Amino acid sequence: MEKANLTRSSSSPPLSASYGGGSAGLDSAAIGRELEKILASEAFARADRMSRFLRFVVHETVTGRGAQLKEYLIGIKVFDRGKSYDPRTDPVVRGEARRLRAKLMEYYENEGRDDLIRIHLPKGSYAVVFQATSESPIAAQPAASVGPSTGAKSIAVLPFLNLSPRLENEYFSDGLTEEIIHALGKVDGMSVVARTSVFQYKGKAYDIRQIGEQLRVQTVLEGSVRTSGERLRVTAQLVSASDGYRLWSETYDRSMDDLFAIQDELSGAIVNTLRQYWSVPVELPPVRRPSSNLEAYHLFLKGRFFLEKRTEEGLRRGIEFFEEAIQLDPAYADPYAGLAECFSLLTHKGLEMPRNVMPKAKSAALKALALDPQVPEAHIALGFVRSTYDWEWEEAEQHYLQALQTNSHSKAEAHHWYASDFLTPVGRLDEALYHIQLSHFLDPLSHLTNSSLGFVRIARREYDAAVDHFRKWIEIKPDYYHFHTFLGRSYALQGNLDSALRCFERGSELSGQLPYVRGILALLGADGT
Repeated sequence: MEKANLTRSSSSPPLSASYGGGSAGLDSAAIGRELEKILASEAFARADRMSRFLRFVVHETVTGRGAQLKEYLIGIKVFDRGKSYDPRTDPVVRGEARRLRAKLMEYYENEGRDDLIRIHLPKGSYAVVFQATSESPIAAQPAASVGPSTGAKSIAVLPFLNLSPRLENEYFSDGLTEEIIHALGKVDGMSVVARTSVFQYKGKAYDIRQIGEQLRVQTVLEGSVRTSGERLRVTAQLVSASDGYRLWSETYDRSMDDLFAIQDELSGAIVNTLRQYWSVPVELPPVRRPSSNLEAYHLFLKGRFFLEKRTEEGLRRGIEFFEEAIQLDPAYADPYAGLAECFSLLTHKGLEMPRNVMPKAKSAALKALALDPQVPEAHIALGFVRSTYDWEWEEAEQHYLQALQTNSHSKAEAHHWYASDFLTPVGRLDEALYHIQLSHFLDPLSHLTNSSLGFVRIARREYDAAVDHFRKWIEIKPDYYHFHTFLGRSYALQGNLDSALRCFERGSELSGQLPYVRGILALLGADGT
């Protein structure tokens, strides 16, 4: 494949053959051609310093160094500042970034209005994001093309068993599972199944080979956690999904203070094993230490544990734990992102008036990004707030694209919310279908993702396909209310109101009488209150 030449300097490294950044499937050659077109335009032709700025940040992002783009580095590399450069007293980078965003907007409103690929510089970040427009062949790929190519390296991390004497320590075994998924999700060239799908196997008997087929993975990691006082024992084994053959196993018996070191060692051992098993280079990026306060970290894990329950009680308990974590470590970004998710979901489920909690969600997400601009959950939450509450659609999209830019365990969630809460409402339905299919590939057993996949079908007026989809999933998960309510919507739009009414009544019963479901029943004239 042709490689793009994104820099005139012969000392710059070549770009990788493909790049999945803000829009999965974009390759570096296409991005390179778009960049050269922009730089040759009337808007940029005589803006040498701005062109140099754009060329540098695009090159660094495409070559995987977007997270390292800081004011100091840009000041030295682009604006020829010396090693004593202090961004606090010399705002040249921030000023030029504002002008660059305005110049890109001007370009896409005029000369570049028909471009199939767009390059954006989001606020709060110097890593660019790439977007394929709805007319681009990339944005409307058929379902068969969605997901990694044949032979892609893939792994599922099953929920670690809680072997601790105290059942309430389940939050810790779940949290460790998520942290391993998070760490492995950063490995280039490796597909990691999202949390929602692997947790479908929690507490159930399973066959490794069946899991391999259902989740389309080559390898499976399973393990257990036992805590006793200040001691921690973690046992893990890596298994081939095709034949159940054990590739590696290890037991770590340490002090609880060594928790982050165990996570580092465990992730590193897995990557080293897979490097030999796959006979290809696989490298683990440095593991991010979320907080130096171990108690705050435990409170954060408890918050995530309750957040993932997706119930009203769980969301409110999650808020309590996240706030306690912030009190212990105000510089800890992740609990702020957790707060933003909880507040957003309370509105999404109709459990709180938007005016009561959406400003809180926005504030928490902005605080998380001020502390760490690379937290994908904060970008997703802010995208949701800016689209569904503020109606600031352009800024909302930048946050969704920024979340997709990060190589993390949240990519399935980012594709999902971008499809259902941005692309579908604005009518970009080909792109919506593409991104929800990507989310489904990464998280195939997620009830929420499968609900939204059917929702996109409804928006595309593919009512028969939506009915078939939801009837299939009701057979698999008959007690999930969303499948019943969305099937009801599909029937109603077909004109089959009797069947729709039965579905909504069942959905209302299963949801615990959620307000928005009762509202639909009232619309049908079936609510007796």
